Formats: sequence, C-alpha cells, structure tokens
Amino acid sequence: MKHVIFMPWEGKNYKKGGFFGKKILVIGESFYCSEEEAVSTLTDKVINDYLAIRRGEYRENNGRWTNTYLKFERSLVGKETTPEDSRTIWDSIAFYNFLQVPMSGARESGTHEDYIEGQKAFLEVIDEYQPDLIIVWGVRKLYEYLPGEKDGWICGDKLKIDEYDVNNGYYLRNGKKSCVIAVYHPSTGYQWDWWHRVIKVFL
Repeated sequence: MKHVIFMPWEGKNYKKGGFFGKKILVIGESFYCSEEEAVSTLTDKVINDYLAIRRGEYRENNGRWTNTYLKFERSLVGKETTPEDSRTIWDSIAFYNFLQVPMSGARESGTHEDYIEGQKAFLEVIDEYQPDLIIVWGVRKLYEYLPGEKDGWICGDKLKIDEYDVNNGYYLRNGKKSCVIAVYHPSTGYQWDWWHRVIKVFL
C-alpha cells in the first residue's frame, strides 16, 4: 500500500468478522499531531492508548478525544459499553484515517489535494482489507470525497430513518462488494443510540 502513510488498526479478530459476523472498516478523517508524531504506527498507538484509558491504566490531561471512540463503539452495539466491551469491539474491526497528512490543530482542514491523495490510499486499503461494511465518519466533506464510479462506486437505494436520508452505497471491486454508510463524526453532535438504529440495518 504505497500511498498509505498511517497504517490501519486491524483488530485481531477482524478477518474472522469479530462478533459482528462482518468485516467492518471504519474511516475517520485525520490525525491532529506534530510532524514528529506522524509515524506509520500512529493509528495503533491511538487505539491502544484509548483502550488503556478505558481500562483505567492512565489518564490524559485532555481526555475528551476518547469520547469520539466511546460514542462510536456504543453506536455499533446499541448499549453503554464496559472496558471489556471496548476491547472486544476494537478487536473485531479495522480503523484508519482518510487523510495521510497530519493536521496541526482541531480547526485545520485538509486541502483539496490532500483529499485527492487520500482517495488513492482509501482504494488501497479497501482492496487489501476486503471489508463487508465501511462506516465513514462524516456525512458531508469526507463522504463526498470518496472515490467515484470509475473506481467501483455505486449509489445505494434511498434509506430514510426518522425523515433523515442516510448516505449509502457500495464499492464493487475485483468481485468484492463493500457496503458504505456515512454517519456524523462522533466527536460532536453524535447520538449513539440513534445512529445504532442506522448501523444495525447494515449489520
């Protein structure tokens, strides 16, 4: 995967479908870090740090970022999760961030060129990991920057839940169908119990 700088997290049970029975690949948007921190193993470090914090092994001065991962995992299973649940869930899925360049702050956004480069990495990741379901964190910019029809994208049937149109479709590449849904980014304004209703349609 020559365009992938930040290698994905792959839970030890991902290839077996974990307890979801499907290979689920989660797509975040970007890392906020320094150039020194921007190493290929950063994704593994972030998830392992999150799980260590959940186990109470240490605290960070600003642990608000962990709420992003906590809310999302709860939307997968539809309940409040224990530290043991967290380990099981992240052992069952794969995760990586679309942009392959670090952002220096939470208000920084990638450039058009950054997203175009991210498309190349995205295609390499889905070809390598062969997911059954791709969950995208971001219903606007990130979802809209996903590679299009020439790369195997097919729009899905209209899905409406509580008058909300859920963005969805699938990739068909090398005979493999990977369903795609877009959810709100879990960092803010994310009601995990409502999004579980969306996600469970595809599980």
